[in-house]
Amino acid sequence: MKSLLTIIISAVLISLSFADTLKGETVQNTDIRIAENVIEAVKDIDIVSLNVLLAEDASVDTVDEAGNTPLMHAAKIGNPRMSRIILVHDPVIDARNNEGETALMIAARYGAFHIVEQLLNKGADTSLKNSESLTARDIALRNGHPDILNLLSSSSEETYSFSR
Repeated sequence: MKSLLTIIISAVLISLSFADTLKGETVQNTDIRIAENVIEAVKDIDIVSLNVLLAEDASVDTVDEAGNTPLMHAAKIGNPRMSRIILVHDPVIDARNNEGETALMIAARYGAFHIVEQLLNKGADTSLKNSESLTARDIALRNGHPDILNLLSSSSEETYSFSR
């Protein structure tokens, strides 16, 4: 009985010591700027980390070296769940990167239909042009995404079909 009690106490002390070691490592690893972590969470499609970071007031409008926001990265990846999480935190919908692109333009280029839908529902401006003077419609046309082109053109009742 005495040896069992000794084993239990030793196990508790070892686990407390291990927990302190982990806590010290965690503190050291959080020296990275939160802004970089938000973008990395999106790039890695790490929904849990993204939710935690945004719940802890990390900026939803942070930018990387190319001026891309987390919403732009989600548009490039084409993951509607990631973009939905970001959109709940009210990002600047029509923010522009260094090339003058918006998340809508990026989603149109990569064929992310559901993200284009989400952005339009949030009021994304379809008339904006990038540094090449292209709108999201122009980009969808150039990249062969008729479903997105039709979605972007639905307000003017224009539809397009592509033949191959």
